[in-house]
Amino acid sequence: MTLHRRWFVLILAVVSATLLVPATASAVSPTGYEVAPVFQRFYASYGGVPTFGYAVSPPVVEQGRLVQYFERQRFEYHPEYTGTEYEVLLGLLGREIAEQEGRSFSPAAPLAGYRYVPETGHNIAPQFLGYWESRGGVRIFGYPITEAFWENGLLIQYFERARFEYHPELAGRSDAVLLGLLGQVVWQQRARDAQYADVSLAQQLAALLNQARQEAGLAPLQYDATLSQIAQLRSDDMAKRNYFSHTSPEGTTVFDMLGQWGVPWSYAGETIQRNNYPLEETAAEAARSLLASPAHRAVILDARFTRFGVAEKVSADGIHYYTVIFVQA
Repeated sequence: MTLHRRWFVLILAVVSATLLVPATASAVSPTGYEVAPVFQRFYASYGGVPTFGYAVSPPVVEQGRLVQYFERQRFEYHPEYTGTEYEVLLGLLGREIAEQEGRSFSPAAPLAGYRYVPETGHNIAPQFLGYWESRGGVRIFGYPITEAFWENGLLIQYFERARFEYHPELAGRSDAVLLGLLGQVVWQQRARDAQYADVSLAQQLAALLNQARQEAGLAPLQYDATLSQIAQLRSDDMAKRNYFSHTSPEGTTVFDMLGQWGVPWSYAGETIQRNNYPLEETAAEAARSLLASPAHRAVILDARFTRFGVAEKVSADGIHYYTVIFVQA
C-alpha cells in the first residue's frame, strides 16, 4: 500500500486594525480606481482617457466574466480568446441604454452626404464619421443603431457600444465630438443590483483568483461544492463569533474539517481575508489584498492545487469574511 504524506499550508491575511478603506488621494486616477492589469494594453492602444474616460469601478464579475467599468464603456475579459485581438471586448452599452430609453432601431433609407451602413440600415452623420473612423470604427464602437437626432442642444447618435454627442458650440475643436458617459450610468445601475449581494461575492473572488492563475500561465482551479460548503462554515463562524483566525476558539482547523467531511487530500491550504469595503468593491479588495501578499500569492499560484472552495459572510457590523480552501487530492 502506498502512503501519501499530507502537507498543508496556513496563510493568514494581514488587515488593518481599524479596517478602514484607505485614502485614494495618491491615486493617479481622480476617480480612485486604476485600470486593471488585464485591460491596460487595450485601454492604452485605443485611446485611453480621451476615448474611454477614467475607471469608475474595480474589476468585478458579471455573469461569470471579469469586467471593469469606465466613464464611457465597460471592458470585458474573455480568457477563451487569450492571445487574440478579442481577448478584451467592449460591452454593448449603446444598445443597452438606447433600449432603456425606448429609441427606435428601425432601419432608414440612405441619405446624401452620410455614410450608410447596410449591416444595421442606418446612416452615420457626417459630424461623427471622422471620429468613428479614426478611433476604431466597428471594432470599438460597433455599427450605428439609430439615426442622428437633436436633443437638448446636442446632436446624438447611438452606436452598438457608444453614444456619440456633437457639441455645436465646440465646432472645429477636437472635443466637438464626445462619447456619452454610458459606463458611469450603467455602473451606477449595476452597483444597486442584487447581483452584488452577499451570495455572489464568493463567485467574484473565485473568478479573480483564477484570472491571476491564468495570467501566470497556470490552469484555473476547479470549483468544488464540498470545499465551498466547508469554507462557508468557516466564514460563517468567524463572522458570527467575531474572530479572525485559522483556528476556531475550540482549536478546530480546516484540516480537521476536511477529515470530518471525508475529503481526500494530499496537499491543502487555506487563505482568509476580511475587509469593510463597499459592496461593489469588497470582493475585488479581497483579491487585491491576497495577491499583494507574497505568501498568499504563493499559495494562490501553487501549481499543485487543482480544486478550491470559496465563501463569504458579512458580520453584523459590516465586515466581510472570506475563506478560500485549496486542495490537491
